Amino acid sequence: MTLGSATPLSDVVSAEALEPASGGSARLALGREPDAYVSPGSVQEVVEVLEWARATSSAVLPVGTGAHVGDRRAERPYVALSTARMTGIEIYEPADLTLTAKAGTGLAELGGMTGEHRQWLPFDPMDAAKRTLGGLAAAGVTGPLWAGYGHVRNHVLGMTVVCGDGRALRLGGRVVKNVAGFDLIKPMVGSRGRLAVITAVTVRLFPVPTLDRVLVLEAADLASLVPTARAVATAPTLPASIVLSLSTGAASFLVRLHGADETVDADQRMLEAHAGVSFAAKEGTEAEALLAATRDAGADAEVLLYASTLPSQLGALLDSIQGALRGVDCVVVADVAEGCARVAFSGAGYSDAVLEMCAGVEALGGTVAVHRCPIDASPAALSTPLSPDAHEIGEGVKRIFDPSGVLL
Repeated sequence: MTLGSATPLSDVVSAEALEPASGGSARLALGREPDAYVSPGSVQEVVEVLEWARATSSAVLPVGTGAHVGDRRAERPYVALSTARMTGIEIYEPADLTLTAKAGTGLAELGGMTGEHRQWLPFDPMDAAKRTLGGLAAAGVTGPLWAGYGHVRNHVLGMTVVCGDGRALRLGGRVVKNVAGFDLIKPMVGSRGRLAVITAVTVRLFPVPTLDRVLVLEAADLASLVPTARAVATAPTLPASIVLSLSTGAASFLVRLHGADETVDADQRMLEAHAGVSFAAKEGTEAEALLAATRDAGADAEVLLYASTLPSQLGALLDSIQGALRGVDCVVVADVAEGCARVAFSGAGYSDAVLEMCAGVEALGGTVAVHRCPIDASPAALSTPLSPDAHEIGEGVKRIFDPSGVLL
């Protein structure tokens, strides 16, 4: 495959790198098939692919598993560059609570390794089992556990990346206190592959909590749970996560507590007294199943979007979402501490409802970002637009790392 160039891609990378692995998700999400699907096995092969792309004016879409790239559309021929062959843990120092792994390494594999040392990555984004470490860093998604542990960007200590023009950079390091030079990691985390291809990531780990307890409160609708949720979010103690969920018509409120047995017991008593409610408590496999079901609710829906505003306006945000989607069987998972709600649903005739939702959320000073929708629609057209200043800043940063605009 040459994309109009006299130099075929097969002359740039090995035959193994051109074997189609799992490009189906990327093809479906972008609305058109890539002209080639390449899976480099080394940083040098990534460099060669991007140098080839720049020389031939070709586009490249970096993917991990390819399952989470649905917020953009390919308007020109492109190559899907997968990190599927770049897997494995490079350095793991349990005593230092740090780990470096190649970008294509799955989070499940990392969890198995770190779990042997009672350590973990406290990130619980939707569809975590289908995410890679590089994809997690590129997406910049943490999940509701950010309330107790902070965002993923705060725990990425270093990374190796290849910019759109083929420059390979080693950013950060393997220590928590690393202040040498400019912090170039922050713009990379959450850039969704638009600045560079991430090839390896160093992260900070945490000890697995002695006790992981989930407090549960159920109701017929979300609105009746919002006052309790806000009371818990403003209590003197901060839970590991605070989530409101609506799925298959049932509403629930989940509060996750981590710590020693005595600490968790005391936190539960304090939260119940502060909020004036009595929670059902779940632990072990029962709690794990409930958390996983809530985390992944709506993962396969046709439409997936995120609406956010100030945490104090969470009730109004949820009212706006449900008002716009009245009559639609949807999943809503709200991070109470962050004031952000994930909304997922399937079916036709959704555009007007999403636009109505946008108007309502923006009236609250919030934003809506569509991450997935059918291929006949534009995610950007259904999302809150960036301000001109924010757009220019973003484009300026992209020009530094990807001056030829190779990366989609």
